Amino acid sequence: MGSLLSVTLAMEDGRKQMPKIYGMAGRNLGATGFQLFWHVLLPASLPFIVSGLKQGWAFAWRSLITAEMLYLSLGLGQVLMMGRDLNDMSAVIAVMILIIAIGYGCRWRCLQVHGAPLAT
Repeated sequence: MGSLLSVTLAMEDGRKQMPKIYGMAGRNLGATGFQLFWHVLLPASLPFIVSGLKQGWAFAWRSLITAEMLYLSLGLGQVLMMGRDLNDMSAVIAVMILIIAIGYGCRWRCLQVHGAPLAT
């Protein structure tokens, strides 16, 4: 829920940043309606969409941890809060490292599946 706005804004920004010549060239080559969207507009705005999805993933992950901290359900947020309440900094740092590792692992797996380079 919290990531929907960032994904939507990134998609809108991608649509606005796309050069108008792409749409004109697609129409000159005979693309109309769905063909124009699928073969011209979507590929041109794809970098912005992927950027929005990455940002949305970060917001969703942060919201999940926050919800676990607030409602004390079983999860990383609850372990983080217990470590904070008990002044157990080793547990807090271990959970933070685990959250970072999960984020990088998901990013690596996503990029590995789609064949993209692992650079930022």
